Amino acid sequence: MNKTSRIFVWTVLIVLFSFVSFDSTQAATKEFKDVSKNHPNYEAIHYLQDKGFIAGYTDGTFRPQEMISRKHVAKLLDQALKLPQASSTVTYHDVPKSHPYYASIMKLTAAGIFSGGSDGYFNPEAPITRIQMAKVLDIAFDLHMTKHDAFYDVYNDHWGYTHANALFASGIAKGYQGEFFPNDAVTRAHYAQFLYGAILVKNARPATGQVTKGKAWDLVNRLPFQLEKVMREGQIYGQSYADIEPSLRMYATKSFTGNGLSAYYDKACTECYASVFPFIRFEPYVRFDFNQPDANTLNVNTIEFQNGFSVGGFVAYQFKMQDGKWKMNALNFTPVGTKNFQLTVKEAAKVIKEEYLSYGNKNPVVKHVTTTQQVELDPVTDAKYTFDQYTFNVETQYGRMKVRFNSSDGYTIQ
Repeated sequence: MNKTSRIFVWTVLIVLFSFVSFDSTQAATKEFKDVSKNHPNYEAIHYLQDKGFIAGYTDGTFRPQEMISRKHVAKLLDQALKLPQASSTVTYHDVPKSHPYYASIMKLTAAGIFSGGSDGYFNPEAPITRIQMAKVLDIAFDLHMTKHDAFYDVYNDHWGYTHANALFASGIAKGYQGEFFPNDAVTRAHYAQFLYGAILVKNARPATGQVTKGKAWDLVNRLPFQLEKVMREGQIYGQSYADIEPSLRMYATKSFTGNGLSAYYDKACTECYASVFPFIRFEPYVRFDFNQPDANTLNVNTIEFQNGFSVGGFVAYQFKMQDGKWKMNALNFTPVGTKNFQLTVKEAAKVIKEEYLSYGNKNPVVKHVTTTQQVELDPVTDAKYTFDQYTFNVETQYGRMKVRFNSSDGYTIQ
């Protein structure tokens, strides 16, 4: 090869490499005409674009304010989750095999993430509401419901209560001034943000088969709530325990529904939200032990503070993996008495701080002031016992408050 030929070849190669580099850079940094860099969802939209999940429209727009349809939610989730091919025989009247989103919709249906209506229609073109979105993301990413009562407008009897609370607890959705707006349609920009948040939560988890504290906490919140909801509705509609037992089996083992759970049915509250199961809110911040003796068994030991409905006590749960799901298998509750929590000043301060944070206070400062001795009677033996009662000053943006806290049962007096 002569000198002229070598120069020509190198020139061609340089030009080719320049085009490769240019195309790759363009693909990674493509901007949408209607999503500026100061758009609140810019990062989420471009993350999904970089992953190849979204491409926008041929005119170079993303159309962030348009409503996202159920079929597009299914497609995006299928891409994010990389689900296996569906073998389900479920069919929808409005999703034939020739439908461009058939495979994605069937995969999500087989995985129990999506479902159609009782009329057999999927409604692929319909917009998805915020509470429907909460459900599919909660199930798809196994979010952890470690909070209760996150939103004023998603009340305890709302079918999507656990899903909305799981999104809040996972930091994916905060709502606005305490409201979630469950029936509002989701925009393309907001769905990008929600999906991005769920992916980050999943990526942050350890790649292990062992149950984490978040999952254990989720189970002690979610399963008792769902079981109580079934029992409360059964009482309202005058159903027998035998009538509701098949529904209870979704959340509890056959052993527990057959031998232990029926005792709770008569106590189910039909006119209030008083919990017959332990109601765990801040306790896992200070007392929460769990172990997994085998892949299908989880034991959890925690406490329930005195809260106006419960006198407080020690709680022991056992969960079993059945049909691919964790279900409650046993529950034991021991009321506080001569054996009590003996919470430390540090533990009490942490609980008080978390409680104030949950009510929207910013950076509460909790300072211990005094410790005094109090006397109570054991509820079973009537034996007297003493315990420490702590007094704290709590400073928030609203001023200073005095709080007393019982080390025996976690009861807070303000």
